[in-house]
Amino acid sequence: MKKVACIGTEAFTLGFQLAGIRMSVNTEDKKDILDKMYQLKENKEVGIIIVDESVLQKLESQDRSDIEDSVDPVFISLSKDAGGDNIRKLIIKSIGVDLWKGES
Repeated sequence: MKKVACIGTEAFTLGFQLAGIRMSVNTEDKKDILDKMYQLKENKEVGIIIVDESVLQKLESQDRSDIEDSVDPVFISLSKDAGGDNIRKLIIKSIGVDLWKGES
């Protein structure tokens, strides 16, 4: 069974640790972020990685795209003001269909 991991600030990961997610990575240093994300990405036990949106924002655009486009494991970014557009992208990535297509 694949595991869930999280990466973000200490306050962000603490909430997930309290919820039972044991594989968590705290990162505050911009230099560290990408290395730690790729370490989690290469771990074959991990299927889902929850990422603090504020941490993801610190990445260069190409690195961020690489992380967001990953399918195995899938990276899910969470923020205080998460919108429907993030959810839409995740659904398209997961099932390959845009459920909102044609809606205004």
